[in-house]
Amino acid sequence: MKKVLIALGFTFVAMSSQATVVFNFSGFTVPTNAFNDILSEEAGAIYEFGTLSADAGDVITFTNLISDVEASFNNFFVNDTQVFSNKIGDNTSFNFTVLNSGVLDFQFVSQGGFIDSNGSQNIAVLSNVINFNGDFLLLLDDSFVTHMDFDDHAIGVSTLSAVPVPAALPLMASALGAFGIARRRNKAKAA
Repeated sequence: MKKVLIALGFTFVAMSSQATVVFNFSGFTVPTNAFNDILSEEAGAIYEFGTLSADAGDVITFTNLISDVEASFNNFFVNDTQVFSNKIGDNTSFNFTVLNSGVLDFQFVSQGGFIDSNGSQNIAVLSNVINFNGDFLLLLDDSFVTHMDFDDHAIGVSTLSAVPVPAALPLMASALGAFGIARRRNKAKAA
């Protein structure tokens, strides 16, 4: 019976495991000095900068949000082999499995000559955004020094379950439990 309970415990842990993207604040903030068309925030809204990290095996969903971007440059969000444009593909998304724990590998590439990686001060990282269901929202300012409006490209970041649960796992766990109960009853009858 002890072995059955241990197996059920491992099953429960595997089923309850969740992926988590973590924001590591760099200590740097900036108030926007222009109207942000994506979030409709007034000048002076405070944006934070830092890196996004995740654990190996986590599944991250990146979503391209371009409905309200005002950029004149063509900007691209690049991760591994996936590329999003700030001009086409609104609400398209892809899943990315993290291979190595640590800082997520992504960057924005701008026609204006900028290449901004995870942690850049041209990428504002926001959480708990109203009307956005993901974990974080990445907002790009493709000319940080002059505009600081962070509405030139927007990418949503969400997490999925870190450990995919095979459909048969709960069934197997219940079968092991039933076998354990039956074995205990048989021992009781034999005694």
